[in-house]
Amino acid sequence: MVILKEVFKEEKERLLKMKEFYMEKVLELPKGNIVFKNRGNKKYPYLVYREANKVKTDYLKNNEDELKELGLKIKKRKKYIKLLKEIKKDLKALGKHI
Repeated sequence: MVILKEVFKEEKERLLKMKEFYMEKVLELPKGNIVFKNRGNKKYPYLVYREANKVKTDYLKNNEDELKELGLKIKKRKKYIKLLKEIKKDLKALGKHI
């Protein structure tokens, strides 16, 4: 039984380190989504995100490479947030066994 508790303890420490790592990464990456709005016959890209309880909209330059890079960063942030949710769920389950 002592060995099992030690394994749970090591797993909890590993999950806590991963949680801290992903939290730092999430804070480094941009939040929100890229949305295109029609103005006349043209589409213009905007970054839409929440700040406090307000929805903010920032105009983005219509540079295809920059938009693609920003889109990849937003996807990466969402992936990290999903991983964080799984880590929190695992930590909650481990908390019952330690």
